[in-house]
Amino acid sequence: MVAVVSLGFAELGGVARSKPAAKPEPAAEVPTVDVAAVKDKLEILTDGKKHYVALIPFDDGGWVHAYYGDGKSFYALRVIGSGANGRESFDFTFWEPRVKARYMAELTFKGGKYEVQCDTRQTELQLLPRSEAEAMIAAATFHKPLWRFRAFALARDDRGTYYYVDRQREPEDSLNFRLYSGPRGAVKPLKMTNVVSDSEGQIFSTKTGDLRLVLDKHEAAWVKGKAHTALVPLPIEDNAALIYGDLGAYTGQRLGTPCDDL
Repeated sequence: MVAVVSLGFAELGGVARSKPAAKPEPAAEVPTVDVAAVKDKLEILTDGKKHYVALIPFDDGGWVHAYYGDGKSFYALRVIGSGANGRESFDFTFWEPRVKARYMAELTFKGGKYEVQCDTRQTELQLLPRSEAEAMIAAATFHKPLWRFRAFALARDDRGTYYYVDRQREPEDSLNFRLYSGPRGAVKPLKMTNVVSDSEGQIFSTKTGDLRLVLDKHEAAWVKGKAHTALVPLPIEDNAALIYGDLGAYTGQRLGTPCDDL
């Protein structure tokens, strides 16, 4: 049986692809970035347990240079907001969908102390001595953000079965989609045999049924043969913690932020 997912999103109109989506990019293949031009400005913070943040304090470049890693590999943080009070204090929030609110994923410097907040957890970080920081920076590899996908669509039926779609972040018009289905905490990927996208929406062909998510019309249904099961579309923004935490699609996977560990 062939399954179809039809997603009514105008932003991807006019483009089509007729081959299966690629497998997720392994962490080892996340593109590297060259920090040579700023390495003398980078500082390293640590919790003393082999977790490190590399950044430029009071960075005037829009927080482009903020990374998290194990000391050997660092991954760029997606900074979504920042502020500073002269040279006395600064803070920035970073993309972290597992927290209850965006402000709860934050790095701050205040009163001479660095601290990371992840949800309700707060961890003080210490500045690594300059000689140790320089040695670590010279030996480490710096990458673009580790997590390469973004939530695209979510719906469920009246029995609690969820249908979830994510999409590769880059390029912006990427048609590398993945489809998951199942109960909360145990959604599983559905193997796709075909992906099509045009001005009317997206079609994901699998072997299990037909899923139609026409979200611009606030309609959703799982179609298997002649059987149609109505679904309730769920807003991505309001369900980010569910998607990245309790849904089960990403169980055991790291997102590349301090909240993986802290």
